[in-house]
Amino acid sequence: MELRHIETFLKIAELRSFTRAADELCITQPTVSKQIVDLERFFDVRLIDRTKRTVTLTKAGEILLQYAMDIVNLKRDTIEAIASFRGLKKGKMTLGASTIPGIYIMPRLLCTFKEHYAGISFELVISDTKDILDKMENGLLDIGMVGARSETSKVDFKKLIDDTIIFIAPPDYPGTMTLAELMDRPVIARERGSGTRNTFEAALAKLKDFRKGGLTVVAELSDNEAIKQAVMNGMGMAYISRIAVAGEIAAGSLREVSVRDLPEIKRSFFTITRRGKTILPQVKVLMEIIDKWRRNEKA
Repeated sequence: MELRHIETFLKIAELRSFTRAADELCITQPTVSKQIVDLERFFDVRLIDRTKRTVTLTKAGEILLQYAMDIVNLKRDTIEAIASFRGLKKGKMTLGASTIPGIYIMPRLLCTFKEHYAGISFELVISDTKDILDKMENGLLDIGMVGARSETSKVDFKKLIDDTIIFIAPPDYPGTMTLAELMDRPVIARERGSGTRNTFEAALAKLKDFRKGGLTVVAELSDNEAIKQAVMNGMGMAYISRIAVAGEIAAGSLREVSVRDLPEIKRSFFTITRRGKTILPQVKVLMEIIDKWRRNEKA
């Protein structure tokens, strides 16, 4: 009997589905079926009754369920105890973040983490929200940050911080303009799949006066630093996270432009984890650092 077989059995008992259990555990359905067959051979008794529509535990399966939960909990507690004993001196984690949190939030949190846990190595993947969510669903990341929620059942979301999407322009632009004037100006847009773009376009779609054809988009860029440089050099205006341009606006190298008839566009960033995936001790510590930072930002 192997521990992974017990964990698979527990997931099937929880979800009442071989297919969903395979998805949650990031393994194939034939692998799930084989592990249950091996488990039943080990105990020499049928544990699960499976039909086309239902999955139910047998009496023997119900007995195993009670002990299986204790076994898995003991494994978790053992890992945590050993990790605490070692003081998290070694380990690795894979992180993912969409552009804004990946560039402007995550690095400062990782610096705080490394001050206390220098032996833990990490890889930070920065991409658009859609790609980070796909990687999390496929079990490739331990923790992530994104700029939009999705309807996936495979990922847990926890609100991190609010943000505002604003328009920026070169310093010689007017500080306010109408929506009609905006539509006649050249605009630099984010790439498709970007959380910033999705939130912005959803807000525009609600405006009755927003004519068909929309903005005069002259370029699509996937990097906020490139967008800022393009605006500074006169290519046009751009919509962007306020977090990303706070320094340039304060320095006067970019101007925030208020657009009349355009409501304030708010969005939230979220921390994400893979539902059902064991959270590593080092990831738990990072989550605590993130929570402390979030509370301080709200204060």
